[in-house]
This record gives sequence, structure tokens and C-alpha cells, in this order.
Amino acid sequence: FKSIALLYFNSNTTMTADDAKSRMTERLEFFFSDANLRMDKFLRNIVLDEGSEGFVEIDTLLKFNTIKNISTDAAVVAEAAELVESPKLKLNEAKTAIARVEKFTSDMLKDNIKVSLRVGNFPTVEKDDGSHYVNTREEVAELFGKFGKVALVRLLTSFNRAERKKFAVGKGFVEFASLEGMEKAVAELCVSGDDADAKPKQTLKLGESELSVKTMQAWLDKKAAQRGDESKNGSGSSPDKKRKSKEGDTDAVKVEDINFTLDWKKGCVIDMKGLPDGCDREKILEGVKSFMGDGVEARADYSRGDKDGKIRFNEPSDKIAEFATKLNDGSATIGDAKVESASVLEGEAEETYYKEYIAFRTKQMRDKAEDKNKRNKRRRKW
Repeated sequence: FKSIALLYFNSNTTMTADDAKSRMTERLEFFFSDANLRMDKFLRNIVLDEGSEGFVEIDTLLKFNTIKNISTDAAVVAEAAELVESPKLKLNEAKTAIARVEKFTSDMLKDNIKVSLRVGNFPTVEKDDGSHYVNTREEVAELFGKFGKVALVRLLTSFNRAERKKFAVGKGFVEFASLEGMEKAVAELCVSGDDADAKPKQTLKLGESELSVKTMQAWLDKKAAQRGDESKNGSGSSPDKKRKSKEGDTDAVKVEDINFTLDWKKGCVIDMKGLPDGCDREKILEGVKSFMGDGVEARADYSRGDKDGKIRFNEPSDKIAEFATKLNDGSATIGDAKVESASVLEGEAEETYYKEYIAFRTKQMRDKAEDKNKRNKRRRKW
């Protein structure tokens, strides 16, 4: 199933400065929220990247349609960031990037379970291009908003490849911004225990459809129990078996056996000294792109605030040495500023760089595998 995330933005071509700041504040509150970072892989990768220290460049945010439709002025974004109350945000010293005060971590990826409801029986309507939800995500959020602030609404869809059509399946998730809102909703809308005749204190309706509501945890527990029954009866589906096998294999793998390998080629790394203030990976790669074009694949090995960094290209090219020369003489720049020096790594320095990089990536992979093993063990305990 695919899902549709809730966006709290309505386009308006005419708005006052206060209006723009208010809407920008709402956008930033949403983009940096736990709920969105769990869904938004692009932003999450930036925030979790060790080199970024949790900061997202304002220039990157200004590429988002719902940001640039409000304003293309970086100062407006910076001012709005200081107004966001939850999660609390901060600016870097140059006021060119935004980060959460309380960092988002990979351990928080599953925290949505305790604040989410599984909702069924959303009304749908059939059209020539498939089925659609009758109600908008905003209407669903408003309906559940009586219990507390809604952080995210996901309305599930499936895609029929044969008919090339998308279908609304009538199910979804409502995630609250706080545990307090979730608890209020559960007290009114959910039943406890296994009594099939039990009724909730109140039932929500959209049109003539009565919504069925249970906690996401209850829904997950039921799915787990069903898989267990199928396994005992020998009727488990192929995907279930594959999933169980995969989890077993993960536990069986020794973390020490994991090693990152890289078939590196000589002459592909530029070493830069004296990078300008306010430098970041995006600016380094923009410098590469402006000189070498869009077709070149390169990585910026750089951490914010450092004065030195490296550019690693996937394939050797005469342009790499030429680019290093241009950086040296100032005819090529990083973020409109000259670097102190640039040279292509050779010999022992090049070998040392790759050894350290491979060791770093190996540690990353082992740490990730270790975390996954721990999660699988916790899952089995549940």
C-alpha cells in the first residue's frame, strides 16, 4: 500500500507579511516534526547524517513547493524557524540552516505506534481513473482534532498495474502530536479486551460511514497473532515465510563478518584545504556541477564547520585534475569563495584516505546491523 500524508498548506497568491510568516511557521513545524521525519526519507537522511549535525540548509528547504509558494526569501524562513514552538528549532550561527533543538534519532522511528490509530471504513467513490477518498486529509484531521492536535493523516491506496489505476482502500492511520491527544481518542473511540459485542463510547462518522477505530498497536498485535496461527497450521503465505526467514538470517549473521568493500580507482579524490565559512556539502557539489556538468557522480566528504574536505568521484577523468587546478587559482569556487588549496590525492595519501573511508563505512554497517538485531529481539519479546 502507498499512503498520502497530510499537508497543512493551502495555496494563496495574495498574503500579508504576517500571513506568510505564520504559514511558513506551520510548514517548518510540520517538516521538522517527528511524524514527518518518520515518513520523509529525504529530510530524514539529511537530519540523521553525522556531517550535518541535524541542520538542513534553508536553500534546500526553499526548493520545496509548499515553502517557495509562501516565500522565496531565506530571511522569512529563518524568522519563522524562531517562532516554531514544537519541535523547538534553532539556526546556525550564519542563519543559513535550521535544526531541531531536540535531535531526531533513528530510535524514534517507531515512536509513532504509541500515538497512532488505525482507522477503517473511510468512504470512497468510484471514478473512471479508479476509486478516490470522499473526504480530504484536512477533513479527517479536523474530525479527530477534537481529541488533540493531529500530526499526520495517512490514507492508504493501492495501484492496479493491469488496469493502471489507483484505488482508495478505505483504510488509514491518524497520528496525534502528543500522547495526551491519543489517550483521549482511545478512551472515546476504542474498546478494550476481546468482547466482540463491546461498543465504544462514541462513534465518528464521515457522511453515512461509521469509522472503525483501533490503536495501531492493537492492529499490529492482531496481525502478528494471525501470522502465528498461519505458521502453526502450516498455511503461512510465502511473504510471511520470507519475512520470518529474513529476520532469522539477520540474527544469525555475525556483525564481525560484515565488511564494506569498494573497488576504488586512482586519481578520483580532490583534497581541499581552507574551505570558506558557511561551507556545506551542497555548496561543494554545486561547485562540482558548475564546472563538470550534471553527468558526473561525486560525493563530498565533509563535516559542517571543518576547514578541510574532500571530493570523491566515481570514475577517473582528466577534468578532475583540471578542476583541482581551477580551485587552486580561484577560477573555480566553492560557494562563490576561493579555497586555500586543492590537489588530487596520490600514492600513500590516497591509499590512506580509502582505508579510513572503508573502515568508517564498515563501522556504520556493523552498527546498523547491531541495531537491527536488537530490534528483532525486542520484536520477538512482544
